[in-house]
Amino acid sequence: MSRMKLSRIKLYDKPECPFCWKVRLALHELAIEAQLLDSQSPDHRPVWQALAPRKTVPVLVNDDTVIYESNVILEYLADISGSLLPKNPAERIQPRLINAYSDGVIGAALREVIFEKRGKPEAEWDRARIAAGITAFEQALEFLSEQLGEREFFGNCYSLPECALTARFGLAEAYGVHIPSQFANLRAWFERMKARPSYRATAPQSLIS
Repeated sequence: MSRMKLSRIKLYDKPECPFCWKVRLALHELAIEAQLLDSQSPDHRPVWQALAPRKTVPVLVNDDTVIYESNVILEYLADISGSLLPKNPAERIQPRLINAYSDGVIGAALREVIFEKRGKPEAEWDRARIAAGITAFEQALEFLSEQLGEREFFGNCYSLPECALTARFGLAEAYGVHIPSQFANLRAWFERMKARPSYRATAPQSLIS
């Protein structure tokens, strides 16, 4: 696939942020070239913070267009590419709902594990918090497994949930949280997502090195 050259597009990015990672996945899958800028750099931090009311990344800038919410960025990329969502409006509903579920339910559960483990020696981990997060994650997978069924994707094509959940599951795996064996369809789905070139191309280097 030839890459779509939008020379002015910039993404203020943080490698391990799942909201940033799902945008990077979308850009790669859509073959859109973008300049990735380190949001933590002293040169870039004041720029993107002036653009984002909530002071969070990702922030995408394309000429005069500024978008500071990851899901709105995905919708914008779908609009300018004509991909990433089904063509039929009715068929777009399910991918959008699963995308929201990824942020609100899957992400909330995994946050308890990742925030507790990140940057701490193992001896200082709050085991109860981690266990609660893993339990909530595994319970949330029941709904996802039902929604996926035997399909290749959550919609009728690679779309928003693939970006969002691939990033979430990738971070979960890196922090020792795995999809239980009873969710064989989700395990197979994640293996398919990891086999796509976009996974290695966009994953934080700390996760794949």
